[in-house]
Amino acid sequence: MKVRKIAALAVGAAMVGATIGFASAQANLPGKDFFVKDGQPNVKIVVGSQAAAMDVASAADIAVALGSLLYTEKEAEAAGVSVVVKKDLTPDYTYYIPVFSNYYEDTGANPSATAWDQLTDNWWNGSAYSGSYTNWTSWTPKFVDEVENMDAINGDYQVDWDFTISNIELSDPEQNTIVYVPRSADLTIPAGDFTVLLNYTIANWTYSATEPDSIWGTLNPSTVYDEVHDDDNPGGYTFSGYIYDGVGAGDTFTVLGNTYYILDVLTDGIKYGHDHGQVWFHVGDVKEFDGYKIKAVDISVSPSNKALFEITAPDGRSDLVIISTDEGDVDISTKSDKFNPGEVVLKLDDTFVGIDGNLIAQLEVRTNVVEVHTGDELVSGWVVNFTIENSKVKWLTLTNANDLSGSTLDILGKYKMYYEVDSHTLETDDTTYYAAKAYIVVKPSEPIIQTEELKVGDEVSDTGWVVDQIKGGTYTEVTVMHPTEPITYLDTEIDPENIDSNLILVGGPVANAVTKYLVDNGYSKVDWYNSAGDIEYIEDYNGFGILIVAGKDRYATREAAKQLMEYLANLG
Repeated sequence: MKVRKIAALAVGAAMVGATIGFASAQANLPGKDFFVKDGQPNVKIVVGSQAAAMDVASAADIAVALGSLLYTEKEAEAAGVSVVVKKDLTPDYTYYIPVFSNYYEDTGANPSATAWDQLTDNWWNGSAYSGSYTNWTSWTPKFVDEVENMDAINGDYQVDWDFTISNIELSDPEQNTIVYVPRSADLTIPAGDFTVLLNYTIANWTYSATEPDSIWGTLNPSTVYDEVHDDDNPGGYTFSGYIYDGVGAGDTFTVLGNTYYILDVLTDGIKYGHDHGQVWFHVGDVKEFDGYKIKAVDISVSPSNKALFEITAPDGRSDLVIISTDEGDVDISTKSDKFNPGEVVLKLDDTFVGIDGNLIAQLEVRTNVVEVHTGDELVSGWVVNFTIENSKVKWLTLTNANDLSGSTLDILGKYKMYYEVDSHTLETDDTTYYAAKAYIVVKPSEPIIQTEELKVGDEVSDTGWVVDQIKGGTYTEVTVMHPTEPITYLDTEIDPENIDSNLILVGGPVANAVTKYLVDNGYSKVDWYNSAGDIEYIEDYNGFGILIVAGKDRYATREAAKQLMEYLANLG
């Protein structure tokens, strides 16, 4: 048998000392599973059949305390914690670029073609123009549009994409040279005929207006309205200054979603990369930048300020380089053939002796430095042209470096473009007539859906939102359980040699026959005849546990019962 005993407290101990003593003893008491299992009592409370009324009261108090543990807990999903609303921001139009029509509504003449290959002379630009395919291709532009708020400056002000497609060519598997309108066609935007303008000049426009007040009418002063734009005067406004007159060194800007940090603006382009700023090195220091490790091997203060660094690339390439303060920016590829231009650029600002007597190098670190000039590809597949004034990029234009071809063309990830033809035949007077109308269709490539998650009390900013989903959350669901069997028994109802549950025995060997049995047979080790109030835990008695809550008299037993009630309260 395993027996754990909680020693009795000395009768003469101060109350504070007694409280602390029991608190430390609580660690030896059984856990919650001893008392409760699956929300139901897992123990019987046993009181002596001849016990004093105070022992019965103590047993009842313990039963009440045990009742506070009769519950179950489980994680549950809460409904309606928040609601997700969505709004469709997809541009509400399909744009048709007219290609061909011999419909009466467009030409004012009855269709005369009696075969499909006679549909040759009504290539159309939207103004009832009648001509050849060659003349149609010379009409420009084919498509002009603006996509708002697609790029940004310093993560703040938004920049639109203004784009122009000046030429679209058709290819038809049925005819090598286009003469008649194709039944189906692939599209080609030749290299250089797709231009995107990004204007990084952000202007502020204002106008003043007096709006009548419901009480004072026009006695109120004028209100100044501001508009921020990266394009022309929004109409009726007065220019009030630049927020950005371009982007320069130290600015971060995006181009078709790609982010660039400008290190320097050149006469015909920019130098960009990751600027890590000034860093201080002691000899032996190793610091990492974008995966490149720099170790200060040696630092010299006199007779010249220079330092020896070991540079290690992410792929393991490594070399030693010496840099002096009079060299300015040093691309380490000029000192080591193991590195490519722009991978690491260092500038040694100073070397000096610190207050601790150690040598220190002050170093500026830049990684992944790239120069791009007008005529280069800034974004893969797009040739850039910079417009630069006062060392700032005012705007830039991108043109497609290669032909864009296919049955469906992707337009900046926002639109899809494809060829479509409607055709009809008419049987009359034993003659079949052909009519056709062809377009190049431009429509949003994918729905643009904005979502917001709202909680109770949140307001929706404007109209057009619909409920997408109702989201729940988790919470602890507590279910109070009710006992279905008696919990308190008399000692005469318990066979100490054949117990079938955990027991809480209230009263010592004089008041409780089961306690007396455990004392007489050596299982209980407490001197209950002199105890000021103890709780003894017999951990393994025939497969069950027993708590004896007792003392030398009914008053001492009452004190032990109070201690157990406190313990049960903490378990809950």
